[in-house]
Amino acid sequence: MRPGDIPFAVRLTDGEKWGVTRVDLERLMRLNPRGCFVARNGIRKLGITTTTQYGKKLAWIGNVIVHRNYRGKHIGRALVQQATLHLQKTGVQHISLYCYKEQANFYENLGFVRDRPFLRLRRDAADAEILKKESNPQRRPSMVKLLAADMQAFGADRSKLIRAVLADNAGWILSSSHGASSISYLMAKESAQECEFGPWICLDPSRDQPDRMIHQALIRAGSVSVEVGCLRGNRLAMRTLKMNGFRTIREGSRMFFRERAKIGDDNAQYGLGFLDKG
Repeated sequence: MRPGDIPFAVRLTDGEKWGVTRVDLERLMRLNPRGCFVARNGIRKLGITTTTQYGKKLAWIGNVIVHRNYRGKHIGRALVQQATLHLQKTGVQHISLYCYKEQANFYENLGFVRDRPFLRLRRDAADAEILKKESNPQRRPSMVKLLAADMQAFGADRSKLIRAVLADNAGWILSSSHGASSISYLMAKESAQECEFGPWICLDPSRDQPDRMIHQALIRAGSVSVEVGCLRGNRLAMRTLKMNGFRTIREGSRMFFRERAKIGDDNAQYGLGFLDKG
């Protein structure tokens, strides 16, 4: 993918209502210049996919989409194979992705195996309440400590991505800490009509800390719809989200290429990060 391909890529993702912007794609290409791909037939552009790499430990495949006029011709298959081949050549240990359940068979046929199920949850704007701000101050961890906690929970170093999102003013963060081992943060990305929460990390949280953090995040988001991804097996996170008005809208799976990998701490991942970037 080259800079001139970005308008085409944005049109494709807009058609799926994924909310991917020019800035998002420019950031991906800046972080991984050779890892984003466009399928072509001569000068005609047919589809795209992107990859994000976190050192030699983990890489992510996302934004696999083919123009509606060219589906059913194995172009998506070729894009995923190209992305996987590229990542293998870099020597990365694990390749992963999130997919919704209707695409799981497609990825299984390409050598991916299902790992943990996740849910996509939504809190509609119509359900937004007028929430009161809390007056008691929170201790904020340094960015260095926050990113170290993120790496412990996620299992790989995505500090460059998180710093880049904040530098582009594409997201904001709430954070708190209690003692040396308890660190939590929630990142949000806003658009005109809705807000997406995640990553949301809680390492060794106090009993009421997750609820207080989601409460604060909803206050900041205001009266817009909010979406978040959550691993189904994280019962504490699921309970917190449902108690705050979130409902399930889609189901999917985290998948790994060839074999499952045990990395990170799934219980600390209250809200999944970027579905297309891990």
